[in-house]
Amino acid sequence: MIDLYTIGSQHPGTDPTWTTIDIRGTVKDHPITPARRLAGLTYKPATRLYYTVAPTNPEGPLLCSISTAGALEILGPTGQNLTGGIAYHGADDCFYALSNEFDGSVKLYRITMSGEASELFTVALGVAVGLTYVQASDTFYALITQDNFTWFYSIKKSSTVTKLFGAGLRVFGGLCHSPSENHFYFVANEEDGFSYLWTLALSGSVVKRMGLGYNFNHAGISLSPWFGGSMNIKSLLEGERFVSGETTSLDANILNATGLPSWNSDGIAWHSSIDGALGTGSPTVTLSPGSHVITALKERLKQSVTVRVFADLGALYQAAPSPAEIGRVLGDFTFHWVDGTAGDPTEQWDSFPGFPFDQTSPNPSRTAVIAKLDVLRHQRFSEPLPYGTASTAYEQVRLNTHTIRVSLDTALNMAGGGVINLNRTFTTWWNNSETPTVAALYVHSLYLFNHESRHNEPGDPGHATCTAWTGAPGFDNGMDATFEPGSGFARATLYLMWVYKYARFDTPAIRTEAKNLALQFKNYFCAHPTSSNPLVRALLTELWNA
Repeated sequence: MIDLYTIGSQHPGTDPTWTTIDIRGTVKDHPITPARRLAGLTYKPATRLYYTVAPTNPEGPLLCSISTAGALEILGPTGQNLTGGIAYHGADDCFYALSNEFDGSVKLYRITMSGEASELFTVALGVAVGLTYVQASDTFYALITQDNFTWFYSIKKSSTVTKLFGAGLRVFGGLCHSPSENHFYFVANEEDGFSYLWTLALSGSVVKRMGLGYNFNHAGISLSPWFGGSMNIKSLLEGERFVSGETTSLDANILNATGLPSWNSDGIAWHSSIDGALGTGSPTVTLSPGSHVITALKERLKQSVTVRVFADLGALYQAAPSPAEIGRVLGDFTFHWVDGTAGDPTEQWDSFPGFPFDQTSPNPSRTAVIAKLDVLRHQRFSEPLPYGTASTAYEQVRLNTHTIRVSLDTALNMAGGGVINLNRTFTTWWNNSETPTVAALYVHSLYLFNHESRHNEPGDPGHATCTAWTGAPGFDNGMDATFEPGSGFARATLYLMWVYKYARFDTPAIRTEAKNLALQFKNYFCAHPTSSNPLVRALLTELWNA
């Protein structure tokens, strides 16, 4: 694992090297391209780049960035004599650097991202050889050599400077702080120029760790983005369910010791316990059926989650959603669990606590609500939806619905103003009182949910009172005047048509049930149904002979 990056050189007068350090004992040198003399090193998480100063450039000093691969890029001219170290300050989104002046003083400068440097105050007399910033204490720390002995300083932006204790002889190679270990790393040389990595604690403890090579004299050492950090899988939830054929994008980042992102998914390798290697970075994958352990790995950091892949949506629906999946749906909407008649325990949510999963129970269940909505999340079609602007039916609902009220005492479903009110039937796994322990096909609840979601959309014409275009008697305020643009019945019909004809993951039984339900809506329209969409017109002809 790469724990530290530093600027070094094997021999005096040679080009500096981009050196990686594994504190277990491995040091590797790489070229810096293009080669320049450099001083100081610091890391900015947002750009995933290191920053340094080229102080002896013929055209004047330059602020530069350097990638983890050693590629150097010039950002702009900067101040003179900034050879004493550089540190990134996130709150200001700028750098602070120490200069070694000709009069023997050390001064603190503030540097913008473009390289513009402004002097702040004098720190001490001597030669600065390292600077770092500790966010937890909002303090800069520096190594400053005086009469061949190096001292450890603390520096506040308020200009308070404190000489803390001695660090040793021949300290040249920079300074950085490890939040996870709460100590500092620096480089010091032997008399022959051979460099060692040391650690330093605020208690005053100074310990030699390992040899590095010769002449690490550039005030430049910095932690790698993953040192002391943790892998953070972002795109997969523990216990998450998928359907065979469903694609998912894998994504992860690395968090530093303070919990903030320090690296994105670049170079992170993915592996499945069933499918093997899945790629690097943020690949899009399709997983085989089964229970997978998915692992994200970079350097010595890794994290694993277990996901479940089912043959179809019917099998997924029959498996308990994980707590993380339940939490995701709860986060997508504001839920209100509404009690019914006071004193009637069958209409009180307290009688049905938590999120149990028992599809043989006739009792109301929060899990039944979440599981049905999660099926809607996974539904995909081989043709684009014939309504709305979102790519999935679930996201179409989310565009205009922010709140879901789930009641135990009402027989009505209704919606408006971004709120969907669901009745008791939606809270149960069944919808037939003659078979109260047999889970119903989820499509019954979901067509009602899509019907109500239409009432939250701009331009919904609402329901009408009329005689059906077939001559069948209508229902008071229970008809759609037209199919296009239609209201809730048109939306429910279109949803069912697409499940029947174009569903990718629903079972044949679900698709047949969707067809049968769609047939029932023939008499819910005042005018002869028609559509500008040829796929819809074909289905109107097939199902309604319209």
